[in-house]
Amino acid sequence: MSSLWTCPDCGRTFANTRQSHTCGRAGLGPHLEGKPDPVVRAFERFRLEVLRCGPMTMIPERTRVAFHTRMSFAVLTPRMRYLRGHLILPSTVRSRRFDRTERVGRRAVVHAFRLEEPEEIDEQFSGWIARAYLVGLQRHLPHRNPQSIRSRRLDLVSMTPEAMVALLRGDLAGAETAIGARIPEEWGSADWSWLRLRLAEYAEDPGALPWMARAMVRRGRWPRAVGDAGFHGRPGVDGIPEIGYEVDPEERRKGYATEAATALIEWAADEHGVERVRACVGPWNKVSLRIVRRLGFRQVGVQMDEVDGEELVFELARPTAFRPSR
Repeated sequence: MSSLWTCPDCGRTFANTRQSHTCGRAGLGPHLEGKPDPVVRAFERFRLEVLRCGPMTMIPERTRVAFHTRMSFAVLTPRMRYLRGHLILPSTVRSRRFDRTERVGRRAVVHAFRLEEPEEIDEQFSGWIARAYLVGLQRHLPHRNPQSIRSRRLDLVSMTPEAMVALLRGDLAGAETAIGARIPEEWGSADWSWLRLRLAEYAEDPGALPWMARAMVRRGRWPRAVGDAGFHGRPGVDGIPEIGYEVDPEERRKGYATEAATALIEWAADEHGVERVRACVGPWNKVSLRIVRRLGFRQVGVQMDEVDGEELVFELARPTAFRPSR
């Protein structure tokens, strides 16, 4: 899949270059003004359920409101007594809650529905919204997920959009299916908000997925995730990717972070010719500071992160000759 095309006239983004569309957007106000409270609340509940999955663009048009990532995957039209809408799903769902289905091409099915109150958006309906969100990312089309990176004890398994959406929604079973391993119960209450940035990057550039987050999966009869590690996207304009990692508290002091970081650095150097890697660590994070220094990183500066505050900036030069100290 290619990067998004941006219409030079209206600024809308599309997966297809020169996608046919109508430029110009209406405001959201006219769609909801004068509508009864249950209809307005149902609209807001639907919007929030979409945002549970990840970032999206809401596009008010003349007669409807579209929900869009790489492509539009849901539409709502507020009426005086109900919401009329549809979801685009990868296959037909047999349910009385959909009053019409229509196949669009070979791999997408429009599912029309009617909502009269927010309580109708229950866990089942929320699951359908999540499936539609992944269609918006075009995950229903043929694709190849990145190969796992193998180290002595770990498989670094790509956190695909399916895994990221599941974690953001607190769907541990869905995340385990996507990752292919058991995951810690603590992941259900962890702060995965940073995955929203990765999903936005994926929507813009699906080819960047190998450079994003990976689950540290400990091999064995019952594979289990013990943390996550990866780069914060493709290398920047300076050619330097930034690495990050986190090990679950009960699995720390076993060398997993060092092992995962070593495998990632070697992958970047061997597969992509990367000659320098960056790591940004809070001065309070003594454990991570020991890890980067053990790996051979050298401090090159200090920066202020808008979320994490002061960070020490480290770089590892010429990782093609990289071997961590013991």
